[in-house]
Amino acid sequence: MIRLTPDELERRRRAKVGRILTGAAALLLMILSAVLPNVMVQAAMVLPGRSLIPASHFFLIANPNAVAFSGAKSVADAGLGISVTYLGLALQQIGLLTGLASFWVLMVEDVGRWTRRLVLFSGVSLLLGASTVILGYQLLNGAGIPTLLGYAWLPTLLAGLIMIIGGRLARKRLVSTWFWENPEVVQP
Repeated sequence: MIRLTPDELERRRRAKVGRILTGAAALLLMILSAVLPNVMVQAAMVLPGRSLIPASHFFLIANPNAVAFSGAKSVADAGLGISVTYLGLALQQIGLLTGLASFWVLMVEDVGRWTRRLVLFSGVSLLLGASTVILGYQLLNGAGIPTLLGYAWLPTLLAGLIMIIGGRLARKRLVSTWFWENPEVVQP
């Protein structure tokens, strides 16, 4: 049995507190990104709410020939803006679902290979979701459709960055299998 020095114990305690704060920040940012106002076309503000689910529902059923998009330069430009915006919202939803299932990996001492990959996938999905929503907003405005961009993209972007950086840092805590870590328990 190896006894740890007080300095080593203090270092481990500080690392654990830092990991817990990182995981809690990622969870809080993911929750904020789901409930804060998101992108919405101004002519369609009669829909209830601008959070992630109502905004996604609007862009899922949006028709570029509808009255809300009558001021567009062309139907193709409106359709492209709708599709890109919905793609960003869908990526955000995928990132949130995988992130809620795996944010705990940022906090624990021993990390499995596949759970770490799930954290990285979540981070990439959140980053792509935030940037694609902003691109869709710019495409809709460029097509002549007055659109509002809420600030839900910012916590989405920050949560994605935390998940990617935390997943990269978790590589040092990677444990492949229990047998390889503790062979003395199995061998005589």
